[in-house]
Amino acid sequence: MHFRTLLAAITVAAAVGSATPAEAQQSAFESIISRQIEAFRAGDGATAFSFASPSLQRLFQTPDNFIAMVKRGYMAVYAPRRFSFPGTQTDAQGRPVQLVEVVDADGRVWTARYTFEQQPDGSWRIASVTLEKAPGADV
Repeated sequence: MHFRTLLAAITVAAAVGSATPAEAQQSAFESIISRQIEAFRAGDGATAFSFASPSLQRLFQTPDNFIAMVKRGYMAVYAPRRFSFPGTQTDAQGRPVQLVEVVDADGRVWTARYTFEQQPDGSWRIASVTLEKAPGADV
C-alpha cells in the first residue's frame, strides 16, 4: 500500500473511531435528511416516505399523499438549490432536532428544523419538520 493511502486510511479510521455519540448522531441525521432530499429530487416518493416516523406514515398513509403535502408546504426542502447543516438542538420534549439551512430555487434562505424520533430497533426517523424563512437572508 502506498504510504499516502495508508496515512489517509489511518486518518479516516481515527476520525471515525474518535467521534463522540453526539457527533455520530448528528452524522446519522445529516445522512437521513440528505438521502430524503435525494429521493425527492429523484421523484422516489416511496424512499422519501420511508424516512418518516411511523406516526407520520399513519397520518399520510401513502407516499403520494406524503409527497403532495411536502410539495404544498415544504417546497424549500423538496427542491432546494442547496442545503447545509449548522448544528443540532433539543426540543422541549428532549428530542434531537437537526437544523438545516436551505436555499430554495428562488434564492430565499430558510431554516428547517427536523425533529427525530428513535425507533425500537435503534434507528432514527423524521418525526416533524418546521420551516421558517430566515430574516433578511436571501442570496
